[in-house]
Amino acid sequence: MSVCLLVALTACGGTSQSKLQDGTYEGQSTPDSRGGYGIVKIEVKDGKIESAEFLQYNADGSLKDESYGKDSGEENYKKAQAALEASKQYAEKLVETQDVEKVDSITGATSSWKAFQEAAKDALAKAKGGK
Repeated sequence: MSVCLLVALTACGGTSQSKLQDGTYEGQSTPDSRGGYGIVKIEVKDGKIESAEFLQYNADGSLKDESYGKDSGEENYKKAQAALEASKQYAEKLVETQDVEKVDSITGATSSWKAFQEAAKDALAKAKGGK
């Protein structure tokens, strides 16, 4: 009985992701109110998300890095860097859960989460054979 249940649960859990085609895909979010945007890169292997990366960019196209927020004062710089660091967990969670809807927002990185969600959905649509 437990073997049947395990098989049924495995089959149900894998159904949504089984449509993913192997390859590397990239999705992008629309720019936020300041022009910043996110890009999610995923690698699909054997129909599953093998790896994911979430990169965030400023309006000018430069990568948000250790200098992000530096011109906004010490307190805002610390907040910006904390949000940037926290948002790295989004890609890790996507690989872990295999489902963008199961990636929860992290306090302090909510706008990054919105960009991540949009970019990840774009990448996954491509992996499912979309545009």
